Amino acid sequence: MNKKTLYILFITVLINMIGLGIIIPFVPIIFKLKEFFPQGYSSHDINIVLGLLLSAYPLAQFFGAPLLGKLSDQHGRKKVLSFSLLGSFIGYLLFAIGIYYSSLSLLFISRIIDGFTGGNISVAMASIADISEDEKSKVRNFGMIGAAFGLGFIIGPAIGGLLSDTNISPYFTTITPFIGASFFALINLLYVQFKLPETIKHKLKNKISVKESFKNIITAFSFPGLRVVFYALFWVNLGWVLFEYFFQIFLYGKFHISASNIAYLFVYIGFWIVLSQGYIVRKISNKIEASKILKFTLLPASIFLMLVIFVNKEILYFILPLMAIFIGFSQPNFSALLSENTEKDSQGEILGIRQSVISLSQFIAPLAGGFLLNAGNNIEKGYQIPLITGSLLIFLGWIFVLFVKTPKTKISFNK
Repeated sequence: MNKKTLYILFITVLINMIGLGIIIPFVPIIFKLKEFFPQGYSSHDINIVLGLLLSAYPLAQFFGAPLLGKLSDQHGRKKVLSFSLLGSFIGYLLFAIGIYYSSLSLLFISRIIDGFTGGNISVAMASIADISEDEKSKVRNFGMIGAAFGLGFIIGPAIGGLLSDTNISPYFTTITPFIGASFFALINLLYVQFKLPETIKHKLKNKISVKESFKNIITAFSFPGLRVVFYALFWVNLGWVLFEYFFQIFLYGKFHISASNIAYLFVYIGFWIVLSQGYIVRKISNKIEASKILKFTLLPASIFLMLVIFVNKEILYFILPLMAIFIGFSQPNFSALLSENTEKDSQGEILGIRQSVISLSQFIAPLAGGFLLNAGNNIEKGYQIPLITGSLLIFLGWIFVLFVKTPKTKISFNK
């Protein structure tokens, strides 16, 4: 395995996640930070529009990610990764302009552009699979990329918090974090162009269709060898996305925490995810199979997420690390479980299918979350319901993991 290439991919994913991490604390509460609606709009209506806005990115990614996965199999990882990062740069910039002009349409357009080209993580993971020597090294390497995720969610929200803090500079507003994110996307694009070597050795000539995402979902949930894995991945990710998108609203509503301080709390969560994925996962991957790790970590992740809802602010700082550590095991081990049961010639495709399943859950979660916010007899209870639902869905994913079995033969989509 080329260690230099692995570290370049680590930096690429890290910069990408810094840009994403900058904006994540702000998008779900954007309608609380600035007025976008004329008088007469009820909070119920605004919650529905928020759900639609949050779901625009993953819906576009649902269609774009598998196409990027196949294109990377055909034309190489580097070209597709560069195209994807260009889309992120444009998307972040348009969102900043949309905030400035209070334009809902620009907010939606920016998230759609960024979403459609936002399959860069699956392409980067396909590159990781290309250069990994064996199954165990895949788990370690996916864990390293998972650490880049977590590290990005430490650095990104920290930068976002600083860029939105008017106490630091009167020029810092809700807009400046998105300008900062676009800058990081541009830097990443240049870095990939000049540093990343091509990792795929044998390019394929598969047909590409706009129906690819629907085909991927059908494949994921009907393929005998990996069907249960995809069901588990779907429910776990659905639950986690409800937390990612609506924890900010919960904090803002229950504890009245400012946008900058919400960003700093995400820094705290990101630290523990880095510890989980960057250190613990890599330490135990040689000793325990991916499926067994998932069986022992998803249940406590579900329990600690449920506890988040009921504790006070002081206890929250003790519960969040435990939740983050256990959920941190999920993505690298799901990715490894899928990759290690798939032939080399289908790594881009299987990870594209994985991304389709994740994108489907990421689309459904915020869309449903907008309605969940309107549930309950009072606002505070409405803020809690998305997180309660998220905990129950991760528990359901754990149930499916208990039935995961290794396929008798490795899967190939090109035979």
